[in-house]
Amino acid sequence: MHSRRVLGVVALGAIVVAAVSFGIVDVSIAGANGCVGANSACSDHDVPPVAISFAALGFLAMLVSILPTVQWIVEAIQAGRTSRHDADIEQAVLARRRTRALAGDDAF
Repeated sequence: MHSRRVLGVVALGAIVVAAVSFGIVDVSIAGANGCVGANSACSDHDVPPVAISFAALGFLAMLVSILPTVQWIVEAIQAGRTSRHDADIEQAVLARRRTRALAGDDAF
């Protein structure tokens, strides 16, 4: 099992790759249809091969981000529900007993 930090980095990295890919798709389609810097209406006829390949890359990155994202969320919820309070108290009591045993003070 990976750590939560690794899962978060993988998930967020894949989401960033998908966002950049879809941005490239948008810009390349706008450029191919003459929409960049034009004040007139754009034609919606041309879809360049670059747009198709980056759309596929973005879709793949979204698919890759799903599993780590779900695992990251599940582990974060489990870590939030796990109470360390009892374990901390138990460790404090054991440390106190060891200190008393070393000092020879068994009056308590």
